[in-house]
Amino acid sequence: MNVQSSNKLLKNRVRPVDISFKDLTYVVSVQKQKEKKTVLKTISGCFKSGQLTAIMGPSGAGKSSLLNILTGFTKNGVTGTVKFGEALKSRKLCCYIMQDDHFYSFFTVEETMMLAATLKISNNSMNLKEKKMLIEHILDTLKLSKTKLTRCSKLSGGQKKRLSIALELIDNPAVLFLDEPTTGLDSSSSSDTIQLLQTLANEGRTIVCTIHQPSTNIYHMFNQIYVMSQGHCTYQGTPYNTIEFLKSVNLDCPPYHNPADFLLECVNGDYGNHTQALADSAQNPQWRNDQNCEQNDLFHDVQIVQMANVNDVRNHKISLTPPMDSTQHVYPPPEWMRLWILIGRCHVLFFRDWTVTYLKLIMHILCAILVGFLYGDSGSNATKQVSNLTSFLIHCVYLWYTTMMPGVLRFPQEMNIIKKETFNNWYKLKTYYLATIITSTPVHIIFSMVYITITYLLTDQPFEVERYVKCMLTAIVVTICADSLGILLGTILNPINGTFVGAVLTCFMLIYSGVLILLTHMSQLMKFVSYFSPLRYGVEGMILSVYANNREDTICPENVIYCHFKNAATILKSFGMENGNFGFNILMIILQVTFFKSLAYYTLKRKLTQ
Repeated sequence: MNVQSSNKLLKNRVRPVDISFKDLTYVVSVQKQKEKKTVLKTISGCFKSGQLTAIMGPSGAGKSSLLNILTGFTKNGVTGTVKFGEALKSRKLCCYIMQDDHFYSFFTVEETMMLAATLKISNNSMNLKEKKMLIEHILDTLKLSKTKLTRCSKLSGGQKKRLSIALELIDNPAVLFLDEPTTGLDSSSSSDTIQLLQTLANEGRTIVCTIHQPSTNIYHMFNQIYVMSQGHCTYQGTPYNTIEFLKSVNLDCPPYHNPADFLLECVNGDYGNHTQALADSAQNPQWRNDQNCEQNDLFHDVQIVQMANVNDVRNHKISLTPPMDSTQHVYPPPEWMRLWILIGRCHVLFFRDWTVTYLKLIMHILCAILVGFLYGDSGSNATKQVSNLTSFLIHCVYLWYTTMMPGVLRFPQEMNIIKKETFNNWYKLKTYYLATIITSTPVHIIFSMVYITITYLLTDQPFEVERYVKCMLTAIVVTICADSLGILLGTILNPINGTFVGAVLTCFMLIYSGVLILLTHMSQLMKFVSYFSPLRYGVEGMILSVYANNREDTICPENVIYCHFKNAATILKSFGMENGNFGFNILMIILQVTFFKSLAYYTLKRKLTQ
């Protein structure tokens, strides 16, 4: 890349956005002897651009709840006003980095960054070469260059936290919210993380994070401290004013004592109930400016940093602002383009996850061979027609169970990733959901075709193209229906409960399939219940595909005097399926697939907003 193009990219401005909130009222749970609820009233404050602000307070004070409200993550039951500059909406101005770091473990750091860049920035705004330069710059300045080819599952805690920040810096947000960014990190990693946030704030961003109990060194890295206790703001000001603030309410911090620890002890009531006095004194704006400490002057009137030249980049004497043209407007790609990107990501996940893909395919082949040899020539032998009908039940149950369970386990694992990416405007939830359907459907089709082809040939079923296609079509729709129900259970229940409920539902669907107990032997009420069993339509569809439409008689062995089920019509009549309609069975399964898919999307959307 030549110098001229590099200079063009290394110019950027961060849009300054002040956050103000007034009279916020919301409910937060406090754990004492029993779980109780307390209402936090009249919470107000202001976070300035170019400053790093820490929200502190004892457990149950509502730090995370306040952060969720400011980000828009929580809306129900909240009253008050939150303004981002002059705007009331914040979604496109900010990003939310949650406490836990969640990534797809099968991708490397570089691949994860490139996926984020393509999802956030359109090709018209920035070409591939510029995106790679942007990623290289961010990884280099966040000390992640050496981990570019490392899979995310093998990163350390500090590296994962820096990667979470790097992903959100791609589109250069004006406001960053972080929930407990130092949780699980050692003292050195915690200090590095806060120092990184401080540098980002110096470039003009507004950065707000919650923190539990910082060390003295970390405490003094913040520009502003916002302390909450019992529904009040008990301190808002610079860390250097903490001791003088406490003195104003007759609370003297002992020498060589961490001011942050002493402040939390005071608001926690260890030295008596001073909450109201602290809240009244905190309203004084003098604590928000420190004129006695020269170190703190660096954090006032922060000028927006602009990158200078290529030499600064090479010598690492630059800010952490991602390189973009200041005159260039960065737009996100259209949603249909994001759909194709997500489809590509899902394909890579399928190919790299050997458990879901390769192991499942091997098991399908082995089980199909085992079942095929077990039932032998049941498809053509007139004395084995009852066994042949039960083989169709085995096929449906096997495909159902092996497809439903991965869906039950998959979505609870991906829920946090989906929540993070959709909330930070990487893509819309419907785009992700559609991408998973488009990607998984061909895989289910291939797997069910492999299984049915092997069993169909080994059990000596009538080799007629129409019957084979109908049987295979039935297996495909049963497999897709099982995946739909698995996703639905995965969006409602945790993996343990989902596995249990899925197994129980499968048992009842098996009972109402019309083979273990014939449909003609059921009462009218039980027969009505059987209409809700997808396995009933699957089994009946396979049986009709093999025996309906004037099939030739099966072969009666020479050593057998009489074969009652030699004629296909006799079989259908004996099992109460003489009036069955293949198209109706396929249609009913498709309707159930549509119902399960639609309901799963609704439950997934509801789960992400909780």
